[in-house]
Amino acid sequence: MKTFALLMALLATLPPAQTACAAPAAAAQPVLSPERQVDTLLAKWNRPDTPGAMVEVIRDGKILLSKGYGQADLERKVPITAATAFTVGSNSKQFTAFSIYLLAQDGKLSLDDDVRKYVPELPDFGKPITIRHLLHHTSGLRDYFSLLLMTGWRPDEVVTQDDALSLVERQRALNFAPGEEHLYSNTGYMLLGLIVDRVAGKPLADFARERIFAPLGMTHTQFLHGYGTLVPDRALSYIAIGDGAYQYTAVGDSADGAGGLVTTAGDLALWDRNFYDGRVGGKALIAQMQLTDMLNNGTPINYASGLLVESHRGRRVVEHGGAINGFQTQLSRFPDQHFSVVVLANTSDLDLYQTVRRIADIYLDPQLVPPPIPPVPPRKVFKEIGIDPARLDALVGFYALSPQNGIDFTRENGRLMAKATGLAKIPVFAYGERDFFAKTLVAQFTFDAPGPDGIVGGGVLHQNGQDIPAKRVLRPLPAPETLKKFEGDFYSDELRVLYSVVRKDGGLVLRYPRGEVTLEVKDKGESATAFPLGAIQYQCGEQGGCTGFTVSQPRARNVRFTRIALPAPGAAAGAGPGR
Repeated sequence: MKTFALLMALLATLPPAQTACAAPAAAAQPVLSPERQVDTLLAKWNRPDTPGAMVEVIRDGKILLSKGYGQADLERKVPITAATAFTVGSNSKQFTAFSIYLLAQDGKLSLDDDVRKYVPELPDFGKPITIRHLLHHTSGLRDYFSLLLMTGWRPDEVVTQDDALSLVERQRALNFAPGEEHLYSNTGYMLLGLIVDRVAGKPLADFARERIFAPLGMTHTQFLHGYGTLVPDRALSYIAIGDGAYQYTAVGDSADGAGGLVTTAGDLALWDRNFYDGRVGGKALIAQMQLTDMLNNGTPINYASGLLVESHRGRRVVEHGGAINGFQTQLSRFPDQHFSVVVLANTSDLDLYQTVRRIADIYLDPQLVPPPIPPVPPRKVFKEIGIDPARLDALVGFYALSPQNGIDFTRENGRLMAKATGLAKIPVFAYGERDFFAKTLVAQFTFDAPGPDGIVGGGVLHQNGQDIPAKRVLRPLPAPETLKKFEGDFYSDELRVLYSVVRKDGGLVLRYPRGEVTLEVKDKGESATAFPLGAIQYQCGEQGGCTGFTVSQPRARNVRFTRIALPAPGAAAGAGPGR
């Protein structure tokens, strides 16, 4: 099959129409088969020293392609095959939702039941949160992963359902009133898994095995229901760390419902088939599960129940993805074409969403609406060159992009590092004498030539099609009297965690359990950023004293911290948090 883009590229290689006297036309390049096109798409990961992916393409219930690329285990050189089992992250949610629908079909619950009917531990937030709210991510519940990050939790550490529930029980507020917004929340699906447990009288893992996996023949699929469960042929997960290197990262999440599923591409093909024949649940239940919802004000959303309903090139797509600690998965179904793509990856550096879309294009192109042909600007490819580390010293400094923002360049272990205001520090690489580029985002920085005194006075940031001048200045630091009001110890009873804001190197740092981050005060006001904890908003009185602050992330808003007085070192212990 020929994709539209491939046809255009091939036509561009053909000579103009020939006259009788013209030389014979060159032979047209052969069109690659769909499988070879997928091979080309994944060639970067089809090596013995990289993780990779398992691809399965299904049409009318038949497997058109089932092929592994790269390694399931880099240390033991185990290749990815059809038997390889992957942790699928949030793709688990559709199975949790399906379990809820089966219980509703059994008459054991209603989608409009108050969640507190089954989980009385959930705080009363003033307005009822229903099972339907959980299914469609309209509950307003703060995401427990975001809350865990605020406590200092590390993504490879174990977190159980009890851990997550204990954290949710302590929350005093929602992100928004139920039904007012749509915001993805892992908390909702963790609670759905718990509801299955309490209504069915057995863990979600057992219920799903008995009611879904076994009837469909999905013998390689299970909710782990606990850290350390043995899984035959399991792939390990890897994070790309630059320069073609990878690092193993463990998956510690053990809270079934939002995630926790392990499966194979072949088993997902059996699950995909059930959406057409309704062997388990029936076609009415299948149809209900794919209905999207709307907000309180009537605004429709594109989220159904553990499934997104979208479109690609004029065709309806029902799909969901998942990503956790290097694992990335996607199951995309084109129901009107009876066509599906499954990609299960164990690496962080594969653009999974675009890969699935491009595989669909390869197989479905004649049935898709032709994409628009936008002007394609020439793409610059930057090649790293060696540079004497001693030359980096002249570039070190703070380069202001605006009165509030800039980039701080430092030299660490012979490499230039860049930290933009409010963002993480990243390495940058030379591609010219004074030109540097980032590998983790599309941005470059060109330093000015040094002046007669040898000092570099500024530079230009190239990003998003803009050239933004930057002036080298002394790093802007608030006055000491300004910093003083932000210092202190702050405690959150919702997280049961203590943050300490202290003076360091002329600025402020925030110390939290097992970590320390720079606190960047904005606009000389009362807001700040503490990457990766979140955005901070202080509450201060007219006299300048601050009584506390809130911390916000996209999925967990306004978690409150209150200033407290801790006894000085060596002083007699007094009443403190938790006593």
